Amino acid sequence: MRLLAKQPTVQWMSLNRIYVAISAAMLVISVVSLLTRGMNFGIDFAGGYELQVKFDKTVEEEKVQKVVESLDLGDSRVQRYGDASSNEFLVLVRQESALTSEQRTKLKHEMEGLAGGEAGVGNFSVAESGENIIVGFTKPVTEEQVRGVLATYALEVKRFNAGERADRPEYVVELVSVADKVQAALMKAFSLPADYQLVQRTEFVGPQVGAQLRNQGILAVIYSMIFILFYIALRFDFFFAPGAVITLFHDTIIILGFFSVFQIEFNLPIVAAILTLMGYSLNDTIVIFDRVRENMVRLRGRDLKSLVDTSINETLARTLITAFSTLAVVLAILIFGGSVTRDFALCMTVGIVLGSYSTIAVSAPFYVLLRDKLKGQSPAKKDAPSKPSVNGGQAAASL
Repeated sequence: MRLLAKQPTVQWMSLNRIYVAISAAMLVISVVSLLTRGMNFGIDFAGGYELQVKFDKTVEEEKVQKVVESLDLGDSRVQRYGDASSNEFLVLVRQESALTSEQRTKLKHEMEGLAGGEAGVGNFSVAESGENIIVGFTKPVTEEQVRGVLATYALEVKRFNAGERADRPEYVVELVSVADKVQAALMKAFSLPADYQLVQRTEFVGPQVGAQLRNQGILAVIYSMIFILFYIALRFDFFFAPGAVITLFHDTIIILGFFSVFQIEFNLPIVAAILTLMGYSLNDTIVIFDRVRENMVRLRGRDLKSLVDTSINETLARTLITAFSTLAVVLAILIFGGSVTRDFALCMTVGIVLGSYSTIAVSAPFYVLLRDKLKGQSPAKKDAPSKPSVNGGQAAASL
């Protein structure tokens, strides 16, 4: 298969100023947006609830969204799950906990007040979601007293279980959850029977878990760059490695900036997409670097910039075929995959275009720059047979 009728002769390295202007503009916009607007972290990182609901009839996504917004749960979003015929939706509520840390502290002090001091409470624990409370007393405290304290915080009790011992009572309180509120509102709005199981799945990610996942995602990207640096340094030589890593850093910052500028939700699948794109971009870079290394021997004596231009032109058809074939699949997912995979496919689409650009506009020019600055001359010239100087020739003749 031949994409190009003949090999192009583009002088890519003569366009360095244009590359610098384009990359600098994208990096500045990305960094400014990241510092001022930040990232729109999804539930995976920010914490919150994810509910999967299934209706027994056709309903509109906009109406489900309006019902959820009427509950005033904070930042919430509804998106269709699967195809339209399944009548399934994901309800995403970015709420860290039913009880804030301040409310938990005050609630514990209230319970200690019922028991006459801190020593009167033998056990007090609150689930990370804030929906389950366990309190054990070392002195008699009635259920009515505990319920009275909960009522002052406007907490709706779903279940209240008391232990068997009256002298050292222990109470397990289950509060009305976000899932309960969403289910009740949707069932009422769409006139569903009382025994209908609307909520199919409920997941909660606490703020501590979200922060841990966020940190692990950052470390995964950093470790990948470090290992890539060592791999290329061993596979080729030191001059190739920095350009490849800087390219990955360049691509990652711009992709993060893209999500920050448009405030697209950033979650774990996007981290997976970024790691995938790092491998894609690296593969493209290695293909060109490998051709550069071959041409150092085949085109011995040629100027380094000209040698790199030739290497890019020789691999350009392969780069375009890879990019177009990959984009065809990703665009199909973006258009027909639905809302669940839309952000992932969008990240991949931007990353493929950016990776193809940065391989030519960042990796190759940085390699040339590093080689010229640190070594003083291209390896192709260095290996060329030297010609005797004029003075040297005259000196030999006189002997």
